[in-house]
Amino acid sequence: MSDEAGFTHMFHEHYEAVLRYAWRRVGPVEAADIAAETFKVAWEKYHRFPSGQPLPWLYATARNLISNAIRRDNRRDGLLWDGSLMLSDVEDDHAAGVAARQEALTALRSLSEADRELLLLMSWEGLDLRQAAAVVGCSRPTAAMRLHRARKRLSHLLSKDAPPIADRKPSFEGNSL
Repeated sequence: MSDEAGFTHMFHEHYEAVLRYAWRRVGPVEAADIAAETFKVAWEKYHRFPSGQPLPWLYATARNLISNAIRRDNRRDGLLWDGSLMLSDVEDDHAAGVAARQEALTALRSLSEADRELLLLMSWEGLDLRQAAAVVGCSRPTAAMRLHRARKRLSHLLSKDAPPIADRKPSFEGNSL
């Protein structure tokens, strides 16, 4: 298969996943640009591209592009970014489902950026542990330990015995890019 045909096949197979990945992190306005730039980089590096399982490489590239865009925007606008993912806040509502979702998002935000990213890669993006470890740049055993601790912490935060999440400070505070 020629480079162009192989790339086109890979693009059709993984574009939607990369777009969803970006959408969940930067929202709909910038997601398409991040996805397009991810595949531009993939095309430029296609001769060195991991052809067997390209999705973790694409996610890692998108993650780096998102970080670069946030740093660029912060420099340009002079805005501060707290290092959290851009998970949208849900307005207060009396529905039990909305309250539960808000509590879960707040608990998720209380995790470190690295632990949150690992959890999201596995739950939202459907990567296995080895692939998620490759995206965040750590070994599989390290990722397994971080995942275990993050799940345990989330479980504790969402348990009925834990103090209200709103009373706790996020663990990433003060850790800007």
